[in-house]
Amino acid sequence: MRILDKYIAKYFLLPFLYCLALFIILYMVIDLFGLLDEILKHNIHIPILLEYYLSMIPLIIIQTTPVASIISTMYVLGNMDKFGEITAMRAAGISIYRILMPFIYIGLIITILIFAVSEKVLPQSMRKAESIKENYIDNADKDKRSNKKIISNIAFYGKNNRLVFIDNFDPSNKIAMGITILEQDKKDNVSLKISAHEAKWIDGKWIFSSILMYKLDDKGVVVGSPEFVQEKPMTMEKPKDIISKGTNYEYMSFRDLSSYIKNFSETSPKLITRLRVDLHQKISLSFVSLIVILIGAGFALKVRQRGKATALIGIGASIVIGFIYYAFMASCIALGKSGVLPAFLSAHLANIIFGTIGIILIRN
Repeated sequence: MRILDKYIAKYFLLPFLYCLALFIILYMVIDLFGLLDEILKHNIHIPILLEYYLSMIPLIIIQTTPVASIISTMYVLGNMDKFGEITAMRAAGISIYRILMPFIYIGLIITILIFAVSEKVLPQSMRKAESIKENYIDNADKDKRSNKKIISNIAFYGKNNRLVFIDNFDPSNKIAMGITILEQDKKDNVSLKISAHEAKWIDGKWIFSSILMYKLDDKGVVVGSPEFVQEKPMTMEKPKDIISKGTNYEYMSFRDLSSYIKNFSETSPKLITRLRVDLHQKISLSFVSLIVILIGAGFALKVRQRGKATALIGIGASIVIGFIYYAFMASCIALGKSGVLPAFLSAHLANIIFGTIGIILIRN
């Protein structure tokens, strides 16, 4: 059966790679036209643009691999059925499950590779891409920079073993509102709590106002009287670091996000709920290509390829199912982050349901 496996794998990989290459090029072209005015206006050099788009490739691959997978599956099985290859295999005593095993193996390999890319490559590449965009594209346009919206509910693990919470942050004016800082000792016990109404970035430093400081013992009990200060310069991450550390959870690796959750486990239940969903989602998203391969295979085997219109119906139906799949997954994620569903279930429910649908379609 190795000959059959190699034949199907080769037949699958060619359209799969063509689709990925096409999606990467389309993404770059569309994004480039969207930024063309700023690029020409501020004379951004070609090497910088090349570095930016090369850094975006891992993200594009992760986002478009499922679409390439379902198109390739439909194409391969459709052609095999059209030219009677599946009928010949069945006549030779090969079961439909054995015919589809190469697709399942490919789906599992894609799952492993996507997870590896998201763990090892994506965090570094996205940091580089965001740095280039911030320094050369966004910062080049003052009007665009001034239109940045206020960011709410920021939390991050800061320098010197500190947990930082910010209710609202205005990137354009560099003002943070509703700041809470928890300083931890070497045993990760909170030793100092700092609350401030507002902080402004002035002349390269943060000026905090309406500050209330509490010292705590090992058991978390307040020691002595709270200290109130009307205004005082204090250390906190720079404005650009606040945005990158406090908002880009989706680009963290699984290990980093796990550590992040551990640091905030007893301080912010709402944040932990959201982060746990994101953590499980990193695993569930890796399986999307395998799930859509099952769905695509089920529909390809259901639709007899007797003409171009019939083939298009099969492909169209699979794409519609794919959109429903993504919409259902997004709804589950939203319910999980709001606390309605458990984190594990919200991240994996779509895969469980649609994977089961794919298996049922193949069996029937």
